[in-house]
This record gives sequence, structure tokens and C-alpha cells, in this order.
Amino acid sequence: MNNYKRTALEQSLTLVNRASELAWQYLGDGMRAQEKGSLEGMCPDLSLEGAQKRATLGQDILDLLNQVDDNQLPHDYALTSKLMRHYAGCWSKDADRYWLAIDPVNAFFYGPFFQTAYTGGFVFSGVGQALAGFQFKKDGDGERYLAALAELSLLLRQVHERTAGQAERGIRIFKPQLPGSRSLLTGLAASMATTLLVDPSRLTALGNTDALRLEIEKRVADIARGFADLLAQLDDKYEALAPDGVGMSLLPGGADVYLDLATMHTTMDLTVQQIHDRGHARMASIEAQMAEVRKQLNFTGSAAEFAAHLRGPHGGVAKDADDVGERMRKHKDRLEQRYDEFFVERSTSVYDVERLPEALEGTMTWGYYSQPTPYEKRGVYYFNGSKLDSLAVIGAASLVFHELVPGHHLHMTLQNANKDLPEIRKNATVNAFNEGWAEYAATLTGEMGLYDDPYDRYGRLAMDAFLTSRLVVDTGMNALGWSLERAQQYLAEKTLCAPKEIGTDTIRYSCGIPAQALAYKLGDEEILRMRQRAMDKLKADFSYPHFHSAILDVGALPLPVLEWHLEKTYGLVA
Repeated sequence: MNNYKRTALEQSLTLVNRASELAWQYLGDGMRAQEKGSLEGMCPDLSLEGAQKRATLGQDILDLLNQVDDNQLPHDYALTSKLMRHYAGCWSKDADRYWLAIDPVNAFFYGPFFQTAYTGGFVFSGVGQALAGFQFKKDGDGERYLAALAELSLLLRQVHERTAGQAERGIRIFKPQLPGSRSLLTGLAASMATTLLVDPSRLTALGNTDALRLEIEKRVADIARGFADLLAQLDDKYEALAPDGVGMSLLPGGADVYLDLATMHTTMDLTVQQIHDRGHARMASIEAQMAEVRKQLNFTGSAAEFAAHLRGPHGGVAKDADDVGERMRKHKDRLEQRYDEFFVERSTSVYDVERLPEALEGTMTWGYYSQPTPYEKRGVYYFNGSKLDSLAVIGAASLVFHELVPGHHLHMTLQNANKDLPEIRKNATVNAFNEGWAEYAATLTGEMGLYDDPYDRYGRLAMDAFLTSRLVVDTGMNALGWSLERAQQYLAEKTLCAPKEIGTDTIRYSCGIPAQALAYKLGDEEILRMRQRAMDKLKADFSYPHFHSAILDVGALPLPVLEWHLEKTYGLVA
């Protein structure tokens, strides 16, 4: 390599390093603080100024990378550059879409409103867990706790200010969402009032703490007022001016933002109509497979009659929340018996299931996976234990494989522990990859023989139908003029969801985090397509463990970047 080429390459590497450092400096401050058991930076900045800063950061990173030719970079640097372009492209638009979409968890979970389970609910759940688990060990810990309470009060004021600013622009929470938003705020306020106060037994290491306890009580009271102000904001006058229907297209400028979010979440260049049509086509295929399972079981009735049959003694109804958890653990144990045939690496982090906090169960359909933290060393899938005759019971195996191993827990803990990745990629989140991999994992476990019981197989297909229905109803409600009632009727006809699940999930797609649900099945399909390309190329030399390592070893990437990586890995021709 001549000196000119060497100098040009060195400059490009420096630019990529600088771009990733800028991104990690922004994302990593809060993560680093929490890793040390600190409370600093737990609450997001929801101000317009915060969005403007992110937009400037995104554009600064793009300006750096626009000087780089990815094709001239070493392979791993090229992956970092391509990932940073995706991140920066998202951030660069944050100020422009501030009134219509915010990402309060810094995981590209954009939603129009903070007062929903999948935006504010996530934030407050994490903050509550951290504050409840904080250990007062040394001088200054009392002040750190007080600072965290002040952050929480500031967040509540920012939510209030943004909600008022949205209303001035004709952007209000949809009427069908308002009861859930009020219920969520009421439940969170009650929970926080208990969680945030500190029992004297936690303060024994600090000596005389009378003044500290009084100040904590004062700040918790301020937080209670903040919740009360948010509830008062959503009054009858607010509701009278709120949209009667649902979906981003009902908000000023919402249709354009929805298309942008759909592209961001899927990392694919598809129109809304194309996504919608793919959902219908996939649903027809799943229904045919479900009919075959019913035939295998010698069931001669209709799909609806079989759904009623499942609510009987065949596993569709759980006795209680503990029963739901035990069913999930049973499938978790079965997976472990065949794991080494399909994977090279194992996560060193323990994983399990726990019931969702009560405040979230009324507004969250399934639950969510939480990575290990200083306050909870396990990776945990928090499941909704209030629904004992639901798809969560029938599809318990599918949920466990998606949320834990070989799904989210495996991917995210391996990625985080990978010493070969720069920090930003150890902590990377790309929805199409994260959810696509988790759903691929739930599909793969069928190939591993873990749905050999016809009822488990039917439960998996039912979960597949549910996730596929999202392609139809998410696009339908947010862009194609579907009413909430039409979407709910579609889910009632095409899935095994109970009515309450249908209610919370259609609200999630249309009011909570629009377009996010599109990533699951589109991502799954893309990874399966990439695997088929590798199989066609390698034939008898194809190895499941090596293919999975090729994906998991590089961490979350946009799907086109993942395919570019696999093309280089396997010598495929696009």
C-alpha cells in the first residue's frame, strides 16, 4: 500500500472512530452511570432543546461519515460506519418530528405520546426499579438520590409542556387511548408514592438522616403533584378536542412521519401498501398450515370452534399466574437440551420469567424482556399474568423462545459481552434486527423439534398469525384509513387473542408506538431468506451453528447491512 492510500485509509478510520465515539458519548453516559449503580441520567430529556441537540449530533455524525467510502474500509469498520449512518439518520430528524414522535427510552421506540405503556410506562418502570434497588452506602448517596428525584420531577414537567405544545398544534391523544393513559398515570402515581419513599432501614449507613428523609418526602410530594398535573391536563375539555379515531394519519403531518417510522423500524424500502399486502399473503399461508394441524388432530369443526376447544383441558387456560410462569419454564428447559446442536456460543447470564408490575398489566398485552442490570442480574421476561385464557398461554413456547433463548436474551447478552465490538455496537439496537432475530429464533425452534406436540405447534402458528396481523392492522390504522373497530374485528377473526388483548394491542399500534410492530415478521422473513441464500451456496457444507455465529458475532445491524456482511462472509453474489 503506498503512502497516499495508507494516509487516506487512516483518515477514514479516524473519522469512523470519531463518529462512533460521538454516538457512544451520547448513548453511553446513562448506561455507564447505571452500570456503576448510579442514578444519574435515568430520565430522558423530553424537551424540544433535547431533540434539537440530538438532531445536531446526528447531522454532525453524517457529515463525518460522508467523507468516508465504506467500500474502502476493513470489514468490521465498514459495519460500524454503516450502523452509525443508520443511527445518525434517525437522530438527525428528531427536531423536525418532535411534536409527533419521541424516543424516551433511547432505543428507537418512537411514539407520539408519553402517556402510554410502551413509552412512559417503560421509563417509569425502569426508574422505579432503580430507585427501589438503590443502596445508600456512603456519603453523597443521599444527595444522589435527591438529584434523581429532581430529574423525575423535571421529566414530568417536560411531559406536561410537550403535551400542551402538542395541543396548541392540534395534536392530542386519541379518544380511545385516553382511558388507558389516565389509568396508567393513576397507577404509576400510586406505585411511585410507595416506591420512592425510603424506609429508615435503608439509610443506616449514613448516620443521622432526619433532614434527608424530610427532603425525600418533600420531593416525592412534588412528583405526586407532577402526576396530578398530567392527569388534570387530560380533562374533559382536552378530550372534547381529541381525535375520535386512531392512527398517525389523523394527526397534522402524521402520515409522513408514519412512513418515515416504518422505514426506520424495518430498515427496508417498502411502501405502506406493500407491507400491508405482504401481511395478507402471509396470513393466508398461516391459516392453511393451521388447518393442516386441525386435520392432524382429527378435528372437523371450524377454526373458531377449535379456538373454543383450546380453552378446555388442552392447555389454553392457566390456573393462575404461577401456572403461566411454570409453562414458560418448561419450554425453556426443553430448549437447553438441543441448544448445542444449533449454536456455538452460550450466554453466561442467567435468565427467567417474572410477572409484570401490576400498574402495567392493564395496558400492556404481553410483557417485555429486560436485560441484566446492576439492580437485576438476570435477564427477565416480564409476562402479563392477569390473562389466564389468552394466546400468551397457548403460545407460551413461542413467547419464551422469542423473548429469552435463543431470542432476545441470547442475542443481547452475547452482543453486550463481545469484547471485539466497539462500545456503541455492544449496546446497539436496531428494531428490524432485534425483533427479526427473536422471531427467527421462535421459527427456528420449530425446526429443532420443539413444537412436536400438535397443540404447541398450533400455539406457534397462532402466535405467527398474531404477529403477521400486525402488518395488516398497523398499516391499516395509521395510513390506510382503517378504524379501530375494523382492526379489532380483523384480529378477532384471524388470531386467538382474547378481547382484552385485542383492545390493548390495537391501541399499541395506533396510539403507542406506531410502525414498531412491523419489524417482527418482516425481519424474520429477511433472515430466513438470507439463510436460504447461504444454504443454496454451501449445500452440504452449510452449518447452523456457524451461520448463527456469523449473525450474532456482529451484533444488531440494519437488515441490508446484515445481508452485506453475510455476502462477504459466504461469498454470495447479490
